[in-house]
Amino acid sequence: MGPVTAAMIHDDARPTGAQVGNKFARLAEMRAAGLPVPRFCCLDAAVFREVAREIGGGIRRELDGIDFTDRASLDAAAKAIRDLFLDVPFPAGVERSVLDAFDATFAPGSLVAVRSSSVGRSERESEDSAADPFAGMGESFLYVGRDRVLGRVRECWASGFTAEALLYRHVQGLALDGFAVSVGVQEMVLGAKSFVLFTCDPATGADDAVLAAGHGIGEGVVQEKVGVDHYFLRSATGRCESHLAHKPELLGLDPDRPDAGPVPLPVPPELRDAPVLDEAQVREVAALGARVAALFGAPQDVEGVLTEDGTIRLVQARPIAIDLSTRKQWSNANVTESFSGTTTALTYSFARGFYRTIFHDLYRRYGVDRALLDASGPELERMIGYLGGRVYYDLDSWLHLHGQVAFFPLLRASWEQMMGLPVSGEGSLRSLAPTWPGVVGRLAGPLARLLRALARHDRAMREFETWWEGVIAPRRAVDWAQRDPLARIADFRAAWREVGAHWGVTLINDSVLSATTGAVRGLLAKWAPGLDEGVLNDLLCGGERNRGEAAVLSAVGLAELARARPEFLAAMDDRPAAQVWSEVDGGRHGDAFRAAVHEHLHRYGDRSVQDLKMEQPTLRAQPGALLRTVADYARAGLDRATFVEREERIRADAERRLTAALGARSPKLAVLRRLLDKLRRSVRHRENSRYCRSELFGLAKTVFHSLGEDLAAQGVLRSAADVVHLTEDEVFGHFDGTGVTRDLGAVAAVRKAEFEQDAPELPERFSTLGGVTTSLGAVRAAADPGGGELRGLGSSSGRVEGTARIVLDPRDPVEPGEDMILIARETDPGWLFLMLTAKGIVVERGTMLSHTAITGRKFGIPTVVSLRGATTAIPDGARIAVDGASGEVTVLEVPS
Repeated sequence: MGPVTAAMIHDDARPTGAQVGNKFARLAEMRAAGLPVPRFCCLDAAVFREVAREIGGGIRRELDGIDFTDRASLDAAAKAIRDLFLDVPFPAGVERSVLDAFDATFAPGSLVAVRSSSVGRSERESEDSAADPFAGMGESFLYVGRDRVLGRVRECWASGFTAEALLYRHVQGLALDGFAVSVGVQEMVLGAKSFVLFTCDPATGADDAVLAAGHGIGEGVVQEKVGVDHYFLRSATGRCESHLAHKPELLGLDPDRPDAGPVPLPVPPELRDAPVLDEAQVREVAALGARVAALFGAPQDVEGVLTEDGTIRLVQARPIAIDLSTRKQWSNANVTESFSGTTTALTYSFARGFYRTIFHDLYRRYGVDRALLDASGPELERMIGYLGGRVYYDLDSWLHLHGQVAFFPLLRASWEQMMGLPVSGEGSLRSLAPTWPGVVGRLAGPLARLLRALARHDRAMREFETWWEGVIAPRRAVDWAQRDPLARIADFRAAWREVGAHWGVTLINDSVLSATTGAVRGLLAKWAPGLDEGVLNDLLCGGERNRGEAAVLSAVGLAELARARPEFLAAMDDRPAAQVWSEVDGGRHGDAFRAAVHEHLHRYGDRSVQDLKMEQPTLRAQPGALLRTVADYARAGLDRATFVEREERIRADAERRLTAALGARSPKLAVLRRLLDKLRRSVRHRENSRYCRSELFGLAKTVFHSLGEDLAAQGVLRSAADVVHLTEDEVFGHFDGTGVTRDLGAVAAVRKAEFEQDAPELPERFSTLGGVTTSLGAVRAAADPGGGELRGLGSSSGRVEGTARIVLDPRDPVEPGEDMILIARETDPGWLFLMLTAKGIVVERGTMLSHTAITGRKFGIPTVVSLRGATTAIPDGARIAVDGASGEVTVLEVPS
């Protein structure tokens, strides 16, 4: 059905934003996509322009006379302009057009909602744009009968010039009259419950659905007039969390006063502290929101209602008014295997350089264009972050870098699995990979290069091991302390240059291992479903030894020697391990035992617990730790023959089970055996390369700790061990003249104190929005919603201190001052003048999605909503601190 007249446009005519504003154009798209949007029709914005021309002179006079520092001046101009719109005649035929459209769209006796939507000179200046929501600036009128529609249309036009709308445009630097107003007339859904949904967390940018819900119609939720529950659907865990409020009132229709519009009504006592929505309803709303976000290609702010029978209707959607370009996504799901718990500055700085170097080599091997790779320097430098003293992957940097590999879409699922992320291909993480048409056009060359690399992969890995032995062997016995510091640094950098030209092949092996493991698992599940999942691990036992296993067997061999020396075991029971080491090193427990221990330390002295952390000494630096392990093995009766026989027995038993399941002559068995051989080789290559990595980090520990001895001898550090609290550049810079800090001891002392505090752990996977350090408070609050007694919901990050000013009515005289933190029960657009003068905002009601929250984020004002009892718990005039990320408010000083 086309438009009723030139003035009125029906939703199924697919109106544009220029005609009816973004609000209604988007609703029309949603209806066309099959989403549950109530019927509506719109008055074209061109009608407003025609009306505004008639009264343009009067509007211009009022606008020119406004003093924006004087609230009374604003109010007077807004009232005068409103009167102009209420008195101006409708253009010819428009009244008839509106009423005819009403009759054609709605049943007789229907009630409707009449809403405004501002249309700017550009998309950016229009309501509900991606750049600016103009939250709460336009009027909406509910429970409107046919006889009152025309009057409400005039009031919607006038609402473009309310005091709040004018102030908002002035602050934003927009033309005060550079817009038109479309008016929508929509079926009024009598909602029993209402909600506002953000399809991503407005505080952190995480892909968590955040839902605010209350009883009654949506105006109560949006305008902060009623108590509101918050629900969080966490994308990382799938958990549904709730933050419940007391809900004594709702906004709704009073049957005895239908013309009064929405009025406060009591909520039945048994519902006041119960959840508004159950988990199934939360998930259903979130699923609809995900459809809306997918339709528009960006996270959305969605409003809707639930009727008495639980039917969901969506009445509005707009882009979320946050800058998602400032979102960063973090995970330590995989990296904790290497850097568990808190780490020191030296560990982080060295690890950061390691990732940058080896992945540069990987991308070079994958055929990424040199210029493109050079331009990706910032992402290579930031593959890992250091948050709360722990190492996290910066997933956006990884996705940017991997996205430059033409065939990454082929590997994405296995990469996500390796990183401990949901295997999605897209969705929970912002995909930066090329689109498939682009991939197809670019695949031929890179895939050919990849296939050549895979064909000679086993040989390349063995060459890597040979190369590394040539690098590390001459450095194992070096007495670094006897060499000049600059010579040590030069030798270290020489080794590092070689690392940058060779190590990428080990990362290719990780991909081969991941893909082969996935293939074998899939075939086992398909061809031999009766076998338990552990059979694959058993099939990988035995075969050619890797260097990690060789290190263990060497230690077990020492245990066999130790069992023949009861005096050594008695010494380990009686004396400190360091003292016993002096005895062993002096030959007291036999020359053969001494030689065997020294040989183990020479060959395997870099393999220890947490051997990638610079603060953990190597076995060479702390040989007593090796003796403790040897003594434990000896007492446990371990021996090499038993180890080897046990592995071979497990492997043989698994082979028998596999053969029985498939048949001895089955082609499927032959395929699986070939794949298993390849998988065993890849496992061996991985373990050997990890051992090489331990040696590389062991070399770094030796060099840095020797430089720490020099710094302590010079009086720069209090202790040589404190070198781990400096970065690689700071240590080298002290000796080579590139350092920028003279007092490295003070720097190390500060970091050592922070390290020893052991900051609270962050979640395994999370997002930050804006300044990372600033927004970590919101991340911790989401992970631990408990806390101090003055905690609400952080909705606009930042931390400020100031003087609390309790304001119950924005019309009351308030002396704002530059130090004011506004404390209120709730706000609405009428508070904008006062809000813009505040350093921070705290309200008792409201949601993370409400006008208060959106205004705080828009203008960078730290804001906390839903802090129950704020106006009574916080003394007027008190000195307080507000953390808009975590939602915590702290009373620092109470006035006398």
